[in-house]
Amino acid sequence: MGKPLVWRKHPFMQERTMSSLICGIHHIGIVVPDLEAGRKFYQDVFDFTVIGVDDWDEGNTEVNKYVGMDESSARSYMLQGANTYLEIWQYLTPPTEVDPSDYVASDRGYRHICFLVTDFDAVLEKFLAAGGSLIKPLGSGRPGGAKIHYCRDPFGNIIELLEMPGRAGSRIRNLPGVEEEGVFAPQGDQLYALMDGEFIGTKDAADLPE
Repeated sequence: MGKPLVWRKHPFMQERTMSSLICGIHHIGIVVPDLEAGRKFYQDVFDFTVIGVDDWDEGNTEVNKYVGMDESSARSYMLQGANTYLEIWQYLTPPTEVDPSDYVASDRGYRHICFLVTDFDAVLEKFLAAGGSLIKPLGSGRPGGAKIHYCRDPFGNIIELLEMPGRAGSRIRNLPGVEEEGVFAPQGDQLYALMDGEFIGTKDAADLPE
């Protein structure tokens, strides 16, 4: 017979309150050579939805100040995914000279994005069909049943695909700091449930019996 259900304070939220300065990561920005191709790839493979557009022309001094550039011009999409946002940019000026395909996972700096998936093989099939590629041939997975592999999107960026065994993947479904779909806010009173030591869900402290 299994152990009784235990509700415990979410470890990431134990010291957080509504006055916390940091809510969490809001979005990741990717620069691509073709904006429409970038939008289509991430929509088709990872089910992102366009929720905003942006652009500016050369001579926009205010924008150049906060992006730290001179005489830049660009256009972009803001995409919403399951638990984060992805901002895709195409810079029209200055010309982009760096090819991310030249970088490997050990190079310094921001180096990869990991997508947690429920069916590794199905997502990989979509990924490759949409123009992505494997960096190395597939291996046999990780101990414990996780499926993991580094790939490249059509623009050379390193993308990690990860499928966790059993319920382990649900740890990411209700990320700390996500109050509701698309809204990022601290939650200092969120609890999580364990059954036989496994994570099975989250619950607000106010909903528990006294």
